[in-house]
Amino acid sequence: MNNRGAALILSYIVLTVLMILGSAFLARSVSEGNISRRYADSARAFWIAEAGLSKGYQDTINGTPLSGGQLDFSDGTSGTYQLSSIAYPYGTEIVSLGSFGTAQRTVSGLVYHISSTFENTLSVGGNLTLSGLLARVEVYDKTRISGTYSKQFLATGWFEDKQEGVSQDLTTIKIPDYNNNGTPDEFSDFVLFGREAVQSYPADQVVYIQNNGTVNIFPDQSLIDKKVIFVEGSSPGTGNVHIFFDATWQEGQDLTVISTGDITYVEPLQFQADARLSTIAWEDYNEASIFRSEHESVMYAHRNGNFIDILDWGSTTGNLIVNGNVSLLEVLSYEKYYFSDRAMNGDLPPGFSRLGGSTGIPGLTDWQELP
Repeated sequence: MNNRGAALILSYIVLTVLMILGSAFLARSVSEGNISRRYADSARAFWIAEAGLSKGYQDTINGTPLSGGQLDFSDGTSGTYQLSSIAYPYGTEIVSLGSFGTAQRTVSGLVYHISSTFENTLSVGGNLTLSGLLARVEVYDKTRISGTYSKQFLATGWFEDKQEGVSQDLTTIKIPDYNNNGTPDEFSDFVLFGREAVQSYPADQVVYIQNNGTVNIFPDQSLIDKKVIFVEGSSPGTGNVHIFFDATWQEGQDLTVISTGDITYVEPLQFQADARLSTIAWEDYNEASIFRSEHESVMYAHRNGNFIDILDWGSTTGNLIVNGNVSLLEVLSYEKYYFSDRAMNGDLPPGFSRLGGSTGIPGLTDWQELP
């Protein structure tokens, strides 16, 4: 009798353990199923949000009101997206909220207008002057000049496609009305533009310097992976920058230097082939080079551009945009300027999308997922 009782008790214990284990396995299976379902729902919500952003971009460039919508999947399921927008002086941010089941994902992008100047190798809002001794300058693709082109002394200029007397709408970039006072292209607008460019990147990717003197920039470990350097002076012509980048600059870098004064770039003997250094100056852009130099860049100057090349065999790939006059002084040199369509392909240098205005080719940039 005792043996039968012990066996019965043992049976109950085994049965209880099996029930507990079964319940645990069932709960785990249900939990993993829920996790898988939530992951799948989240992925679909993300796809829906992206589809909404694409629709919002089309609505914005077509001038039609933003509207929500539905995205249907091949398995018969569907989700919805809701669109909203935030207007800035330089463009419009589109925010798309995608929903599928209980999951929601949000993405955003900036709709801006790519200035027509990015279609040109050289865009000159004033006059272009070439002077020098036993020197040659070649400019490939488009050169657009609002003023006139002139050549002095023993220098030779060759232009694949040069036009003079072009409207400044096609050769210059005006600073958007950042302070919303109804008047764009003011120094105060430029300062706010620089601050916005800095704030649009994580803190470890920017350098913000307030200085009324001259700031010297050299390549070092502290500048690796930086996107924007903004040197802000208190008045026009202050906060000048001297850049001394050489062959030690890191491969793959894509950095923009912004200054409320002049930017002077002393070109190196060589430059990393896939490293890009762009500049935005409220005043003049000045460049000096000797021997061999290579530079990939978008260079913008609100005033004038001055280039001095001595005993130099160099090339610049990118876009030169100067609202004022450009002076090329060449001595025993052979300079080539090549066009880069990175801007037209949506690959603007850091900060440049915030120079966008109300005209030009519409583009979408600064895509990101929001928390």
